[in-house]
Amino acid sequence: MADRSFRGDSQDKLPPEPELVSAAVNMHRSMKALGAAAAAVETPVSPQVARSVQATENVWRAIEAEFGLLTSTQVSAAVGSSTPNRSFASDQRKAGKLIAIERPGGLRYPGFQFDRETHAVRPVIRELIRTARTAGRTDASLALWMVAPTGYLDGDRPVDRLTDDPEAVVDAAGESFSAEW
Repeated sequence: MADRSFRGDSQDKLPPEPELVSAAVNMHRSMKALGAAAAAVETPVSPQVARSVQATENVWRAIEAEFGLLTSTQVSAAVGSSTPNRSFASDQRKAGKLIAIERPGGLRYPGFQFDRETHAVRPVIRELIRTARTAGRTDASLALWMVAPTGYLDGDRPVDRLTDDPEAVVDAAGESFSAEW
């Protein structure tokens, strides 16, 4: 990092750090986009709703960074198809075997559903979808639950137990989704 000290005259001032410039640019872009979105809604948007929407978006981005949010053709490739196509993902989703979430640009499939070694959809996903739907949960709420630490798994994220203890994940989902407050 450059020495940021100066003697006081304007010629000795260094330009802002690139990270700060980037953060400021991102902040202005966010404010512009969020302002436009809030203005498009006819009723006032509470700060709590705005924070909730942004927090959820942050989780989708974290899921994408960690596991990927796959397109239907990427799903086909993930399961080892030599001719990637859209119908496999669509058929699996309709059969209750794949979680799909709505994102800008269409449906996306969280990558944690796939065993990358066997090139297959994890069998536990079907049971998790059934459990979630029985409780009136959406695919999106199931996906969000999968990446959040839960007391039903001693503070672990369900997604981290998919390989080693899928039955515990299904049991935790059942308990979590049926809890009444």
